Amino acid sequence: MTPTLDVFYDRGVVVREGTREIVLDPRRGRAGSVVSHGHMDHLSSGGYMTPGTLDILKVRRKRGDGTALEYDSETEVEGFAVTLRDAGHTFGSAMVRVDDVLYTGDFNPEGGVTCGRAEPEWCRTLVVDATYGRPSFHFPDKRDVESDVLAWTESNLTHGPVAIGAYEFGKAQEMIALMNRGRLEVAVPDKIADLADVYRRHGVTLTYRRTSELSDGERNDPRVYVVPRGWLRAPPEEAPWMAHARTAFVSGWCTMYDFTRMYGLDAQFPLSDHADFDDLMEFVEHCRPRRVYTVFSHADELAREIARKLKVKAEPLGAVRRPEDAIFG
Repeated sequence: MTPTLDVFYDRGVVVREGTREIVLDPRRGRAGSVVSHGHMDHLSSGGYMTPGTLDILKVRRKRGDGTALEYDSETEVEGFAVTLRDAGHTFGSAMVRVDDVLYTGDFNPEGGVTCGRAEPEWCRTLVVDATYGRPSFHFPDKRDVESDVLAWTESNLTHGPVAIGAYEFGKAQEMIALMNRGRLEVAVPDKIADLADVYRRHGVTLTYRRTSELSDGERNDPRVYVVPRGWLRAPPEEAPWMAHARTAFVSGWCTMYDFTRMYGLDAQFPLSDHADFDDLMEFVEHCRPRRVYTVFSHADELAREIARKLKVKAEPLGAVRRPEDAIFG
């Protein structure tokens, strides 16, 4: 008889069986844990993670270490069989399989330009991220949005520089790759470039220049600047060109909020690296779990919808809200 694994939230997603336990995405680093990806609210040292996430850890945290585990390679961790699957969320992101429990972490079945995509698989227990777990959260087709971003950017480059605000890890590198696809010149601040350098070391082709290496005369030339989202509200002294640049913001939250008014921008685009509500429901259905736990943000609403529509036992884990659950995530 297959033993029943207990799943609960205690400063991370905990899977326990008898005296054994393993923590997924712990709030603080600990040995024997598993880290899903390189966003700061998930990233900690000491655990197992993909080689890409491990290198992102070293850049973002400046210290700490972990154990690299390749995708689809089963290993024993704290007495459990652990396998990492591509999550399609960011470069290096992973879903975590622990015996017959699957934890999605932040994931995206559509994937991205710089990563693969999340594929459903059978599991007895599914722990699913609910960032966009409200039934009203729907994204337009990702390829259509990418085409809109490129068209808007190309059009506005005739007037001078264009600045696109994006989260410095993940979305920013996706924007670099998208601009490369359109054969547009891209420049990025050092923090974004340092992370993009990791992508290149792992074989992801990205072409960009560092803003710190541009001459004064070059800074006002028509080119695309991919910048941290905070620069849209308060441009630093190092970016005087932003005073006359056309500006845009890319985020899944652009489907719900008007950032053009909040930030005084020229455009916004609903481009997300998460699953929307329909994606979440379809993924759960295809995994055919016996029990589902929802975690983060709209966990209560998603659990209710799963139980009502899919007739699967579902309940929210008692997780605290994360910074990325705010509208600027």
